[in-house]
Amino acid sequence: MRHEHRYLSCEPVSLTAASMGVAAMGAGASIYGQHQQNEAASQVEQQRAEAVDEQIHENRKRATADYLQKVEDEILADSQEKQALAEKQHDLDRNERAAGATAKVTAAESGVAGQTLADIQQDYRYQVEQTKARLGLNQENSSYQHSRMIDAYRTEYENRANAVKPYQKNPVKPTDWFGPLFSVAQAGLNTGIQTGAFVNPLLQKPPATK
Repeated sequence: MRHEHRYLSCEPVSLTAASMGVAAMGAGASIYGQHQQNEAASQVEQQRAEAVDEQIHENRKRATADYLQKVEDEILADSQEKQALAEKQHDLDRNERAAGATAKVTAAESGVAGQTLADIQQDYRYQVEQTKARLGLNQENSSYQHSRMIDAYRTEYENRANAVKPYQKNPVKPTDWFGPLFSVAQAGLNTGIQTGAFVNPLLQKPPATK
């Protein structure tokens, strides 16, 4: 019994192998080229991300330094104002005591009644307390403004610190392994069919009917 072989001669087989070899070299070059391009693209994206990270670091560093300096200035100003207020209140108390002592001497020399002297001292004391209360209220308002400024500086800092956003890397297309490898098989199959090394079963003629 005679068997039909798909391989008809060595020459078609050699041509098919050669075709597949050329296709394989092309596929290898394609895969290698894709890999190199992907590596380069990934490196570029990484460099961009690192550059933005450095910008974020420097931006936050400057924002933090400015914020701390402004807060320190506000705290120092508030402290100096309170110190000045304490000195003014101390001067008022000292002036009150000095005025009281002077009033006693003057009253004794002029024969002013004791009740009248007490009324004068009480009135002067009232004026001193009113002045101290007004100065204290002014300082409370000033301290409140300092605290508001510190809150504003905090908001300003947060906006500045987050002004530069992290870099979102662009996706790098993965290496296509299937396409080039499939092209090798396809090239071999096409050459094999064209040279007769392979028999296309779809093109086989049916046996003749009697």
